[in-house]
Amino acid sequence: MKFPLLFRFALLLAWLGLVHEGLGQATNWAAESRNIQLLLNGSNDAATRRSRQLLRRAQQAGPVRAQAEGYWLLGCALRNQSRFDSSLYCGQQALRLAQQLADTRAQSDAYTLLAQVYKRLADAQHVALLTRKALALAGQAVSAAQAGPHPQALSRAWLVQGIIYRDLEQYDSARRCYQRAIALAERYPDRPSLLPVSYANYGQLLMDADKDYPAAIAYFRRALPLYRREGNRNGMEHAYRQLSWTYRQQGRPALAVAAADTCLTLGRASGDPHRLNNSLQAAYLAYRAAGKLPRALDLLEEWKKNTDDLANADIARAVASAQASYELEQQQARIERLAEANARQRQVLLALSGGAALLLALLGLAVWQYRVIRLTNSRLATASATLGERNFQLGQQSERLATLLREVHHRVKNNLAVVASLLRLQANRLTDADTVRVVRESQQRVEAMSLVHQSLYQTDDVTAVDLPRYVADLVQTLRQAYGFDESDLDLTLDIVPLRLDLDMATPLGLVLNELLTNAFKHGLRPQPQGSRPALRVAFGAHPAGGMLLEVADNGPGFDPGQVRRKGSFGQRLITALAGQLSGEISLETEHGTCYQLRIPSTAEVPELV
Repeated sequence: MKFPLLFRFALLLAWLGLVHEGLGQATNWAAESRNIQLLLNGSNDAATRRSRQLLRRAQQAGPVRAQAEGYWLLGCALRNQSRFDSSLYCGQQALRLAQQLADTRAQSDAYTLLAQVYKRLADAQHVALLTRKALALAGQAVSAAQAGPHPQALSRAWLVQGIIYRDLEQYDSARRCYQRAIALAERYPDRPSLLPVSYANYGQLLMDADKDYPAAIAYFRRALPLYRREGNRNGMEHAYRQLSWTYRQQGRPALAVAAADTCLTLGRASGDPHRLNNSLQAAYLAYRAAGKLPRALDLLEEWKKNTDDLANADIARAVASAQASYELEQQQARIERLAEANARQRQVLLALSGGAALLLALLGLAVWQYRVIRLTNSRLATASATLGERNFQLGQQSERLATLLREVHHRVKNNLAVVASLLRLQANRLTDADTVRVVRESQQRVEAMSLVHQSLYQTDDVTAVDLPRYVADLVQTLRQAYGFDESDLDLTLDIVPLRLDLDMATPLGLVLNELLTNAFKHGLRPQPQGSRPALRVAFGAHPAGGMLLEVADNGPGFDPGQVRRKGSFGQRLITALAGQLSGEISLETEHGTCYQLRIPSTAEVPELV
């Protein structure tokens, strides 16, 4: 059948229109991706919003390649916000789609993102295992990019690999990676450019490994105008931070402070907790080196708080959960495919059973089918064994997480000890007696909270405090602080064996600290003539339900009404903490002083050990 010439010409125009439309959509996806990459360096919130929109459009009507790009961009934005679990999930999805497409460039970018997530998590948690995991992923990123070749992806992978080598203090390997990244970035310019990032990181290597401060400063100065040209605020923060470190080590504190102020301003505007933490550290060290101690102390306090937030064990648990869920999803998908194949084969057997005339052929097919089923069952058994191995690995991972949580409690205890030491130093420099007393009491409250975290990391159970041991340690600390010799004090501890979680142990420990402080300060001295100081601390079940804390001494006592009228901070603190525990505080002064705190059963007191 012959078509008229005009009709064939119309078909050709329609086909060309479809091709043009497809090319236009591909160009639009690429342009939007490039715009979001530029936003990642200057406005992370906008980058997060635009990458979510891109991913939604790609999931609704876009190609799989655009979906992989959307997951990668969103993962990069979430990484900059230290939302490591969500960033890890996006990276895994981007890698899955890239492997489905056999796209080695997208695979390299996904591996690079995963390496950066594990690297930042290692920085927050101080765990060498996570750094080695990041290095292995960076190696996979390099291999995937070299299969292309993909110059920009390879430059990015070498750069990340060099940063991780630098963190591991393998400076020769880091130097080779940086030099390769610089050579590629100079040969294949692109936007956003990796050249200023490579310059700045190479300058950091010259500073850390070679102590060649003039050369390091020159590389930072080469990076800054390139960063400004692209509006790369994050890169400028990094360059100014490294300038501050270099000036400080050169003994030029004024320049170090100026650079630190600039990097801190950029760090606060970045919306990246990890970047802000590094800026705070650089600013604190610069101000301390310049002798500006009040500002340095403020920065130290903010830096420590930000460090504790980054080291939160919940982050590690969330990332481990996301990783385990992804791997389990992959295993379940393979098992489902095998099950579907098995179901189709059973349907074939049922269909063949209806053909009586084909009995001989059916028997032959049945034998063949039996062998296939055996093979399928063998595969299912192998998958089951794989799941068993995965469960074993998850058990090991749980042990590692317990170790991480114990390390978190250890670091919290150390940080509180630093705060207590600062308060002690401050008290030693004060001359006003009332001020010294207030600072000392604040120091004791911090030490009481520190004991809670010490109890957590010194036992196998990192989630509950051993109450008898904690009370004994707290009484011992306060007894020594107020100068009571063990032989001059009748001490009775009647504590039921309980393990309290952190939410209950902290307020209860602070209440106990206040009551014991009152006893040592007022109740146990002075004593009537011939009377021996006596102190009793008890914690156990209350006859009417719930639990009862008692702190009693045989001192002269005092007027409760006078205490309420004074309204001291300690009394207000006791009342507030009792309310936090849903408890009721009462005071008896007929025979010495006896405080009673009743905690009702609704406060979810843990079971006995």
